[in-house]
Amino acid sequence: MQNTREALGRLSERRFASGRRSGDHGMSILSSGWRAFTVAERHPETAQITSFHLVPADGGAPPVHKAGQHLTLRLSDPSRLIRNYTISTAPNGHHWRISVKREGAASTWLHDALRVGDTLEVAGPGGDFVLPSSAERPLVLVSAGVGVTPMVAMLEEAVAQGWSGPLHFIHCTRDAAHQAFAEHVADLLAKLPAGRSDIFYSRAPQAGLGANQHGGRVTLDFLRTQTPLGDADYFLCGPADFLRDMARGLHEAGVDRARIHYEFFGPPEEILEEAASPTTPIPVRPAVPRAPQPVTDETMSLEDQLGRALLGSAADAVVACDRDGIITLWNPGAERIFGFTPEEAVGQSLDIIIPEPFRARHWEGYHVTVATGESRYGAGDLLAVPGLRKDGGRISIEFTIVLLKDGAGQVSGMISSIRDVSRRFEETKALKKRVAELEKAAGAA
Repeated sequence: MQNTREALGRLSERRFASGRRSGDHGMSILSSGWRAFTVAERHPETAQITSFHLVPADGGAPPVHKAGQHLTLRLSDPSRLIRNYTISTAPNGHHWRISVKREGAASTWLHDALRVGDTLEVAGPGGDFVLPSSAERPLVLVSAGVGVTPMVAMLEEAVAQGWSGPLHFIHCTRDAAHQAFAEHVADLLAKLPAGRSDIFYSRAPQAGLGANQHGGRVTLDFLRTQTPLGDADYFLCGPADFLRDMARGLHEAGVDRARIHYEFFGPPEEILEEAASPTTPIPVRPAVPRAPQPVTDETMSLEDQLGRALLGSAADAVVACDRDGIITLWNPGAERIFGFTPEEAVGQSLDIIIPEPFRARHWEGYHVTVATGESRYGAGDLLAVPGLRKDGGRISIEFTIVLLKDGAGQVSGMISSIRDVSRRFEETKALKKRVAELEKAAGAA
């Protein structure tokens, strides 16, 4: 299959004078690849959340970040897992702090195995979940559980910058024992001239609650009556269900999407499902698979013939791009799924198939992969995301990638195999809705 490999390797070296990008997604995420950081401190915030202070192993200062951004860590255990963790402190010129809840393999390893003096590989910072540059609008920070971590960093930054506008901190946790950074948050809010807080305890008894403390969970009704829906910027962080309810509810209440900001490290369609797939199937113009070009080299191997057949198939999309995200290969399957002909797609940015609300997150992950040369989605894991057709319709897609590397081992491009799973997505969503209705009916019986 050497000829096919060489052809794919050359794809990432091509440049097209007609190529345009529909947005500026330059290398704002990483200035370089991995950098060694040492654990300078670790201490518990609650029984389930531990903070780790990370300092550059070379003795220098960490890159300046913005409150709300996150780091990408590569674990030093045999799994070499790569995970994102929010920086839970404002810039201080000395260290980064991450505050990790014990859940999942990577976070459990950090809790159980990572000690002061140990070294981690870290990339970043990255992310656009950051405060506005000026206090033109009120801020409402709404979090649940360990979702408080970026909010703590934002409060620290607001105090450091002398934030004068209204700032409302709203947090939901199980009880006082599970409330991370409680005293620190109270101290920070006391330093803000227009700062206020409301804390919700989902499992605490009503008796004994203090001022601005509530039993139960934060609700949309509370946000409607206690926050300025028509004017505020809302920053949300917490579990997927919490984010889904808050983000959708705020939008349905009239809050413009541009004023709803959230941090979530899973597929974005888990939060905004309604934007991922249309309720009515979009008519798709059938694409006729292009027959492979006549093979004149009788010595072509079976592997090369199979590779040629796969690229010429209309079953699944095969899309290749260079390290800047400019499309260099577009097969018949891509034309069938997305509606663009090869002449229309090649030379364009991948933005043509990414819905606008999800582009920033896409390019963040893309540039991390280019810089580090690693991706979890090249080892069998599928990434489920919304896609954008030429006619403007939304679809649900799953894909995996293969990194293309040059002779020096640097990423020169990527090639993806993409499948349209819109029908399955709709069936799953309908099933979840039906299960929820049955559970609600059973609870009322």
